[in-house]
Amino acid sequence: MRRFHGSEAISAVMTHRREVLILATAAMLMPLIQWAWTSAYGSFNDFHDYWLAGKLLLAGQSPFDIQALRDLARSENLHFLVGSGYSYPLPFAIFMVPFAMLPFSVSLNLFMGISIAVFGLTVAIWIGWAHGWEPALARRRLALALAAGLYPPVFGSVASGQANLILMPMLAGGLVLALSGEAGRRAMGGVLLGFAAIVKLVPGIVVVPFVIGRRWGAAAGTIAAALGALVAATLVAPWAADNGGLTKLFEPDSYFTNQSFNGFVTRLVNPSERTLPPFEHAFDPRLPMLALTVAFGLVTLAVLWRARDRMTTPRGLALGLALALVAGVIGAPKNSFWNGAMALPAAGLLLAFDAADLRLRSLGRTDLILLGFWLAGAFVWTVLWLSPPSKTGLPVVVTLLQSSGLYGLLALWLVMARRLALVPTVATAMSEARPVASELGTASV
Repeated sequence: MRRFHGSEAISAVMTHRREVLILATAAMLMPLIQWAWTSAYGSFNDFHDYWLAGKLLLAGQSPFDIQALRDLARSENLHFLVGSGYSYPLPFAIFMVPFAMLPFSVSLNLFMGISIAVFGLTVAIWIGWAHGWEPALARRRLALALAAGLYPPVFGSVASGQANLILMPMLAGGLVLALSGEAGRRAMGGVLLGFAAIVKLVPGIVVVPFVIGRRWGAAAGTIAAALGALVAATLVAPWAADNGGLTKLFEPDSYFTNQSFNGFVTRLVNPSERTLPPFEHAFDPRLPMLALTVAFGLVTLAVLWRARDRMTTPRGLALGLALALVAGVIGAPKNSFWNGAMALPAAGLLLAFDAADLRLRSLGRTDLILLGFWLAGAFVWTVLWLSPPSKTGLPVVVTLLQSSGLYGLLALWLVMARRLALVPTVATAMSEARPVASELGTASV
C-alpha cells in the first residue's frame, strides 16, 4: 500500500475528493449531532473561558486573572462553571482575540463549526495517507471514519466547548510530516507539533521519541515553534505574561472529568460532587500523585530507550510517537477526559503501520483485548458522565469507576509498548509482509 507525500498526497486527495468528502462527513456525524444537542440544552463550558480570555486581552487585562474573568462573565451575563478559569498558555488567548471581537453566540458557533470541519477533513485525509485508496478497502475506511467521530472524547470535546478538535490538523499533520523521508518536511512537522503543544502541552512530549530516534530536525522544530510562540505572545501582550494560572494544574483536583493520576489519587482521599473517598483525608494526595506520575514517565522513557534502535525506522518511530502521546495524555496534570481525543492519532499510527489493510486480527488476540478495554473504559466513563449513579450506594465502586477513562488509556499505552517491544525477527516478518522503506517518502506498506 503506497503512502503519498507532498504534491503526490495533494493529488491523491483531489483524485479521491468524493470519498474524502464522504469520509469527512462520516467522521463529523456524531460531533454534529452533539453540537445540535448541546446547543439545545446548553453547556460548551470551556469555550466560555476561551472567549473571556480573549476579551480580557482586548481590555488590556490578564486572562489569568480569575476574578477579572468572573467579573467579565457576570457583565456579559454568561453562566458557566468557572473552575480554575483560563489555564492555557498565553498564545492561545491571543488566538482567541478575533473570536472575542464577535458576539458570544456567533463566536461559539464559528469556533465549533471550524473545529468539527477541520476534524472531519483531517480524519479523511489521514485515512487516505495511512490506508490508501484501494476500492477493496472502501467500507473499512468508512467504518474507521465513523469510529473516529464516535470516540467519546471527540464528541465530548464538542459538548464541553474544548479546543481538541481544532488542533487535530496540526497534531496529525505534524506526525505525518515528521515521519517523512525529507529533512525539511520533518522539521515542518515538528513546527506544527510545537504549535499544538503551546495550546495543550501534551504534544510537546514528542520531543523525547524524536531525540531517541535521532530526528533532530523534528525535535528542533517542535521546541523552536513552542518557545517562539510563547516569546512572541509575551512581546505582543507583556502585561498578560503572568502564567500563574498554570501552576494550579498541579493542585489536587477530585473533579469527575479529571482522568489523570491527579484525579485518581485525589478521589481516593477527597470527596467530589459525584464520589465519596474510600480513604477520606487519610493522606495528602500531592506527593503520591507526583510519585506515580514520575514513575510512569520513567517507565515510558525506559520502554522508548530500549527500543532506540528500532526508532530509527519509520515503524519504530511511529510507535514511539504513539506511545509518548498516550503517556502524555495519561500523565498530564489535571488531564480532562476530553483530552483523550489526542490519543486518537496515536491509535491511527498503530493501524497505519501494523494493520494497514484494516484487518485488525493481524494485531493478535492480546492487543485486540487491550484495545477493546481502551474503548470500553471511554464508553463506561461516558455513561457515568451522562447518567451519574448515586455516590452513596456503592461508594468505593463508583469512585474507582470514575477513573475508567484513565484505565482505558493505560490499556492503550500497554498496546503501544507491546508493539514497540516486538523482537526484531517479528518486526522483520511484518516488514516483509507489508514492506516499509527506510524513508516514508518512497515507502510502500
